[in-house]
Amino acid sequence: MNALINKIFETDLSTQIALILLIALSLLFVKNKIILLFSGITNKTGTEFDDIVIKSLQKPSTYLIVLTSIILIIESLNNVYSLLPNFQTHKIIYILIVILISWTLIRIIDSYYINKSFLRNLADNDDPVLIEQTYEISLRILKIIIIIIAALTLMQELGLSISGLLAFGGVGGLVVGLAAKDLLSNFFGGLMIYFDRPFKVGEFIKSPDRNIEGIVESIGWRLTVVRTFSKNVLYIPNSAFANIIVENATRMTNRRINEIIGLRYDDLSKIPLIVAGVRDYLSSLPGIDQSNPPIVYFKSFSASSCDFFIYAFTNTKDWREFLMIKEQILFKVADIIDTNNAAIAFPTTTIDWDNKKD
Repeated sequence: MNALINKIFETDLSTQIALILLIALSLLFVKNKIILLFSGITNKTGTEFDDIVIKSLQKPSTYLIVLTSIILIIESLNNVYSLLPNFQTHKIIYILIVILISWTLIRIIDSYYINKSFLRNLADNDDPVLIEQTYEISLRILKIIIIIIAALTLMQELGLSISGLLAFGGVGGLVVGLAAKDLLSNFFGGLMIYFDRPFKVGEFIKSPDRNIEGIVESIGWRLTVVRTFSKNVLYIPNSAFANIIVENATRMTNRRINEIIGLRYDDLSKIPLIVAGVRDYLSSLPGIDQSNPPIVYFKSFSASSCDFFIYAFTNTKDWREFLMIKEQILFKVADIIDTNNAAIAFPTTTIDWDNKKD
């Protein structure tokens, strides 16, 4: 390449410019043919990433050929007229290549995010919104890394010392980290939420460790907003979720019915028939999950009652529908008790009078 450039610069000015333009047009033609060839090959593959790479290379490669040609023409003119005595062709071309490579990588990242191919192979329990947000922040961090590396490379090429800058950045980063400890802990707490996905927007969460219970409205990089059932708003720092237990009620598979029914001691002999009747009723109820059979058994003798318990799971997770099923079951249990001429117990006190006289 250097030999070709030297031969071009050995000719007269008009011939140099003509040769540079001719080579540039030839390279553009060849580049387009190569891009077209590879585009046809990548269209036959099952992945879309190679298509994104080929498409992202088109503009930067064109700019590289055009701008390099302009730089060479400027150098030809400078050799004759000495317009720019400190003009360094190789350094400028190197800087141009670094910029265009960085631009190409950023174009690939942007095209990959816009194309959203990562949303096409999701599992049934994956949340598209949360996955998209996770990819967005990850790609942004990657773009920042590319820009920082390109900037440091250019600074070094321009003769600036980056060792002092890195040392200053280390000390400055330590000072900023100590001053903004809470802010950074909230930021990394937000990263934990995005990557671990303990909950997402629209889900009902609660914590036994803190007074947190409500619907998640938004997840930011510093705060998570939760709307309580009293319609108040909780603004929770993300760092709090790193140290507490969070229960995600939205992701339950079933809702549970766990009731203890007390009968009078006078109805002790009727309990087997009542328990069997309730058990048969639940075993045929469509709203109850029969894959996890309902449990109905006589449980214990209490102070004022003989207790049996009902333990079952509903098919629905909807709270209102669950309450309707539970209400239906309780009414039916009361009807079964009444049919067997028994009654539900309530706290009573029996006093035995001693009528004996001294």
